[in-house]
Amino acid sequence: MKNMKLRIKSALILLAILLPFLLITYLGKLSGKIIGFSFFAVISSWATYEVLSHSILKRWENIFIAILVVLIWILPLDWFNATSSDPGAFIHLTSKTGLNITELTDQIKNAVFFGYDSLTTFRFLQTILIVLVISIIYLVNLFFQKQNYKQFLISYLVALFATWFIPLSLKALFIYNASSLYFVFAIISIPVITDITAYIGGSLFGRKIIKRGMAPKISPKKSWEGGFIGFIFGALFVFITMYLGKLTNNVTFTIFTNWKQLVVGIFLLPFISIIGDLAFSLIKRLYNIKDFSNLIPGHGGYMDRFDSTSFVVVATSAILFI
Repeated sequence: MKNMKLRIKSALILLAILLPFLLITYLGKLSGKIIGFSFFAVISSWATYEVLSHSILKRWENIFIAILVVLIWILPLDWFNATSSDPGAFIHLTSKTGLNITELTDQIKNAVFFGYDSLTTFRFLQTILIVLVISIIYLVNLFFQKQNYKQFLISYLVALFATWFIPLSLKALFIYNASSLYFVFAIISIPVITDITAYIGGSLFGRKIIKRGMAPKISPKKSWEGGFIGFIFGALFVFITMYLGKLTNNVTFTIFTNWKQLVVGIFLLPFISIIGDLAFSLIKRLYNIKDFSNLIPGHGGYMDRFDSTSFVVVATSAILFI
């Protein structure tokens, strides 16, 4: 009961901190978008550091890499260089309050997935630079220090994943937030609904039909029954939130605009939410830790609470191109 009170108190404090930034990012134009951009960028560096801090590297090396992920935010340069007439340009994002789904898709395309740097003629320059720097740091450590090769490989692969995936997902989430409060609410709520209903379902029916757990070596408490119930409720929630605009003929609530997107979203998003939870649980198992940090008392770190959200954000963004 004491731990539950702590968790509720921490959740309310977290909400009180996040809500003003979410509102400023959406309602503000240039100043609001710059504040939101900076806030999400700082969170992405911290979240990346949470994961890296358990690696084989020294603390200063992990801090350096966590700062390096800012490259994901400032590249591709053409996102900033393009004029306001381009719906996929950053300046277009700052020129108005809210974007429709077509403009949002252009933003995701230019800033997250397919951005182009005309000054360097490279695509994915930020990813190339980050992989190169991390590889050099790890190779230097391997050369000058005696390492357990298994732990070295685990640490290296986790670092590559974390420094690319975490800031990428938060950059996409920033764009959703700047485009629509409804969009960011819907995306954040999908893993919450899936996780809560899976927990309730597992508590009531777990291991009554299938005795073996879903992933006993990664997350021993998860059951197939709980996962299935979470998936069903998550899929129902996806249908309601992602297709609400079509049902009500209101573009404000339109995220998925065709039946292909809807079908893929209904099946993929609750599933990917569960996978995201398991993926970061696997990292914690590999590092033999319970939480990534103690940033949020009773909850752990940022990536302990928003692990599934990061996967749902990236998956939703990919579905928009179907």
